[in-house]
Amino acid sequence: MDNILSFGLDKAGFVLAAVAYLFFFGLLLTTKVSNLPKYLLLALSFTSFCWAVFYSWTSALPFTSLSSHIIENTKNVMLLLFLLAALSKANNSFSQFIRQPRVFGLLILFICWSAISGSSLLSASNVFTGNLAICILQLALLEALYRRSGEAKWQYKPLVLALTITTLYDFALLAESALFGRIDDQIWFARGFVYAAMLPFMIIAVRRIKAWGINVYISRDIVLQSSLVLGAGVYLCLLAITGFYIRYFGGNWSNLIQATFVILGIATLIFLMLSGTLRRKLKVFIEKHFFANKFDYREKWLLLTRSLQKIDITGPEDHYKSLLQAWLNSVSYSRGAIIRFKGNDMVTLALQQRPELNSDEQQLLAAYRHNFSNRNWLVDLTDKSDPFVQNAIADKVLDIQLIIPIQTKGSLWGVCVMNAPAVNKLSLNWELRDFLTLVSEQISSQLLLMQASQTLSENAQFIAFSRMSAFVVHDLKNVKAQIDLILKNAAKHRNNPEFVDDSFSTLAAMQQRLQNMLSQLTNKRADQQTNTLVSVGRLVQDVIDNRCAIRKPVPTLFIEQDCTVYIDKDRFSSVLFHLIDNAQHATDLQGTVTVSVKEVCDQLQLSIVDTGCGMTESFIRNRLFKAFDSTKGNAGMGIGAHDALSFVEQQGGQLTVSSKPGQGTTFMLLLPLNSAVSLAEHPEKIIQGM
Repeated sequence: MDNILSFGLDKAGFVLAAVAYLFFFGLLLTTKVSNLPKYLLLALSFTSFCWAVFYSWTSALPFTSLSSHIIENTKNVMLLLFLLAALSKANNSFSQFIRQPRVFGLLILFICWSAISGSSLLSASNVFTGNLAICILQLALLEALYRRSGEAKWQYKPLVLALTITTLYDFALLAESALFGRIDDQIWFARGFVYAAMLPFMIIAVRRIKAWGINVYISRDIVLQSSLVLGAGVYLCLLAITGFYIRYFGGNWSNLIQATFVILGIATLIFLMLSGTLRRKLKVFIEKHFFANKFDYREKWLLLTRSLQKIDITGPEDHYKSLLQAWLNSVSYSRGAIIRFKGNDMVTLALQQRPELNSDEQQLLAAYRHNFSNRNWLVDLTDKSDPFVQNAIADKVLDIQLIIPIQTKGSLWGVCVMNAPAVNKLSLNWELRDFLTLVSEQISSQLLLMQASQTLSENAQFIAFSRMSAFVVHDLKNVKAQIDLILKNAAKHRNNPEFVDDSFSTLAAMQQRLQNMLSQLTNKRADQQTNTLVSVGRLVQDVIDNRCAIRKPVPTLFIEQDCTVYIDKDRFSSVLFHLIDNAQHATDLQGTVTVSVKEVCDQLQLSIVDTGCGMTESFIRNRLFKAFDSTKGNAGMGIGAHDALSFVEQQGGQLTVSSKPGQGTTFMLLLPLNSAVSLAEHPEKIIQGM
């Protein structure tokens, strides 16, 4: 019984791991993908299976015997080979893969390491430390594999997660072992369970992954992140080794000194990892020494495009500042300004982390404008070989490194000036010059678009104000017509009390109408609509009596069935007057103008029929409802029919026209009666004509 319990504690985890990897190996055999990464993963799975069987069968701890050295090193090298293959071209053959210098060198290194670690030349702590370095290399490759998987990241995530967890566990085991010179039994016993627990992730990965080859593009950010991970791993290794020797030679104070040293070392590592200055310097170092180009142009161009897309040129925000920020980000600079030349003056449109231009900088830009007004020339003030720089910057206080022109229509519109901390400054070679020229052209187009949008917005405001003024003038004509009618009838009916009362009522209505028009002009907005229940028959009669009776022929009204509508009375009255007045203008004195009101299929049908000159189909189609197109010459504004059509359509109705030249015209207005009520039910709510 004790033997069974002992076996369960020591071996059960490795037995489970062996079963898990055997199952995973079988699943891999069922996949249809046939390339180098898959076969190396098969080899890794089989090696891991053998590794788990070995430790479930023997009681040896890792790196304590030659066989354990061989099985551990074989498993490690298979994992590294798989990761390198996944980061290489998918169609590589095994021979092409092996002939790669990094792969061939890795194999030679592992053969030497296996020979050295399997002998007695190194102490146990040194062996553990060497394998700890292998774990760091595996973690760096896993991190690179995950970051470069791109759109396939969802597929690779379970596989990378499983391998990362097992590698991190080995890292912790080896770090503790390197520190104390021995393997902790409890941590070792759990190793098999950790590997077995990764089986679900492995199965998910096999089901997700469609292809094992990743077309690798190593970006600067990936190299930077991988370098930080690798550097942190090396730092932790050194920290563990130093802590071990402190404990070994520290005597009675060894535990205290070791704990203090480890905590301070980890705090230093965290500080360095979070240091923006360190990251910038490392990134610049990598870009200078490991890449042929200064920029990842695909990334920079996408960043610029997305930044420009976020600028809403129709909004009230300061677009120039957003534009400057996008420009600076395109070359990773932090300070700058956009300056526009207007005549002999300079106007600062945007500033970023810098003050206004001082007198020296203004003189410099004036000299630049004088020398390069007709040339699209970028200037780097750190380039002492440039004749302009030699003459222009002597004894001047300048917060400028780059001067980038903004050209529009072949002339110098303005400039963008940039500067950055010394660690981020770039020399203006042909590569940077071409890139900044391209960016400058893109942003110049955006500037022109912003200016055009601003001009269009201002013009739209003027057009809207002019349009509103035209309607006001048109309404003033209506008011004048009412005043003319009062004056015409005053001589005849001045002693009639009813005429006097009607005149005062009409004047009060005109005064309110004038007040509304002044309000529209003052507030630069159209008058808000006020809907009420209106008796259509009575309103038409009122329009005829008080506004249209001054002109011959006087319209005749036929009310077959009166209707009420919920509508803006003043606006509806104005529309009716426009249509009837137009009919009167088109009809000679012997002709007739007839207005009829009736209800048809829950709709108000109001017809205005004249026997005038009529209109052609072409005129109705192309000119009748066109704003500011009048046949009355200076006497008309050309907005009556246009306003009538717009108002009817706003009410959900229709305005149709039928006409024949020489015979007359019929305007038919249809309005829904959804809100209509009978005159008998709500007589007190019906607004009558004056």
